[in-house]
Amino acid sequence: MKPVAGITAWRRTLDTYYGPDRLQTLSTHYSDSLIDAGILPVIIPNGQSTEDAPALVSMFDGILISGGDDLDPASYDEEPTAAKHYDAEVDRFEIALLEAAREQRKPVLAICRGLQLLNVAMGGTLHQEVTTPGGVHDTFSGITPDEMNARRHIVSFEEGSLLGDLYGSSEAKVNTLHHQGIKDLGDGLIVEAMAEDGLIEALRHDGDWWVVGVQWHPERMEDEHQRLFAAFREAMAQSRSRDAV
Repeated sequence: MKPVAGITAWRRTLDTYYGPDRLQTLSTHYSDSLIDAGILPVIIPNGQSTEDAPALVSMFDGILISGGDDLDPASYDEEPTAAKHYDAEVDRFEIALLEAAREQRKPVLAICRGLQLLNVAMGGTLHQEVTTPGGVHDTFSGITPDEMNARRHIVSFEEGSLLGDLYGSSEAKVNTLHHQGIKDLGDGLIVEAMAEDGLIEALRHDGDWWVVGVQWHPERMEDEHQRLFAAFREAMAQSRSRDAV
């Protein structure tokens, strides 16, 4: 049986035929990448009770924390300065999912917001704004969605990193779809990759819990970036075998 991954949805309000409506959304890029990697994807509606997180996590072989809104600055003991849209209830639920995954030793792939949430869940903090005019992370103002999706920058993998081995290179060209990033690294996390401006762009857990977080969106890229999902599948298969013993 193929491994089964639970993917967090993005809970937000969008205009619909019925007017503004509260929706659970997820880009098909996520599910397509998982399916192509031989993984069965199941969407987890967001904002549920934190008490239900352990039972939910136990249903899956791994958890994918997807992108979405900013985190509530209160979750890392700061006042809002540049954070935009955030939902504290969603933050609490996703942190509870991570804690349950850690307790159950279920593999986690954390993407964009997921990376930031993982860092905060482990006691780290965030830069509420990382974009600067003309910098590695350029400002988003005045550009079209197509121009934003086409942006790329280079990340360098740390020596001996899991991602360096996975990509088979010392660096990779990634998309630039974020305006926040990691400031203080959370407990038990190791830097895997950094951008030219010094921003941490990938990390993993330093222990027997398989957790990989990336600031970019591999599901929106091709070729070597899809290896992340294959590695996630392998980690889930190994976790399932371990639990069956």
